Amino acid sequence: MNKKILLRNYTRLNNSFTKTLTFNIGADAGFFSEFNNMVFAILYCLENKIRFRLYSKKANFSVEHGWRDFFEPFCEEKTSFLHYRYNRRAYQIQNQRKLPPKILKVISGDTYLTQDIWNSIRNKDFAQKKFNIPELEIEEANLLDASKVIIKMIWHYNQESKEFVDQYKNSIFLPEDYLSMHIRAGDKSNETDIFHIHNYIKIASKITNIREAFILTDDYRIIENLEKDYPEWWFCSLCEKNEKGYIHSDFKMLDCSRKRLLQLKLFASIDICAQSSHFIGTFSSNPGMYMGMRIGEEKCTGIDHDSWVLW
Repeated sequence: MNKKILLRNYTRLNNSFTKTLTFNIGADAGFFSEFNNMVFAILYCLENKIRFRLYSKKANFSVEHGWRDFFEPFCEEKTSFLHYRYNRRAYQIQNQRKLPPKILKVISGDTYLTQDIWNSIRNKDFAQKKFNIPELEIEEANLLDASKVIIKMIWHYNQESKEFVDQYKNSIFLPEDYLSMHIRAGDKSNETDIFHIHNYIKIASKITNIREAFILTDDYRIIENLEKDYPEWWFCSLCEKNEKGYIHSDFKMLDCSRKRLLQLKLFASIDICAQSSHFIGTFSSNPGMYMGMRIGEEKCTGIDHDSWVLW
């Protein structure tokens, strides 16, 4: 089923539900953490016959409108600033049963807010669930395969963003067959183990004879180390020489125009990874989780887990 038909069928189905949820995307975490959880929330709402609505106006990646700064709309969007304060992840709203969230539900007409379903989309039962949404040709699908359909449906750049993404993608030469690798750095080193670049090359050498690779990273020193240690390989990246690692708190402080360009460059890098012959990364990172959902587990290898996981 093509994207247009998927979206048409989804809109008709979503609008048929009487219960509603407004999901707040971009409340705190990095883009792909926020995006992945939105995909899970969409699936949860479809399974439970809840109309999904979106709030993104004050998202941490927002320039002016939020989601629509980069992508085509796929559902009704709410704009009240109250969603920013009282509609967040469950652990961010400790008083969701108290007065402010209740008032917001009355004002917005929502049955549920983000915190009401958060724990339901972040547990083992949800990860192991089989989804049946025939209108989207999702039948007895696991979470990974069902998520792939949702991403296909909503990952649609608006025209201005598409032009910038295409410019980034066209700024580098890519061979017909190449690998892609997401090598973590920046503030992620404070959250989890960072795997050495040798792990990526070792796994890549077992998978294929291809020796050309696109590197998704936020630290140019990784590119320099790869080129020094593996001269027989060819590497390219959209990472610039002055980049020394992504720090989320620093990103939130950038002016809107710079923030927008960095987001678009990230999206271009993700698209390049999705078009590669095979992706190698960490499933315990949100970009790695996203890539498994977008292109399928058969085209991905994790160096931290043997298979895709909801973490």
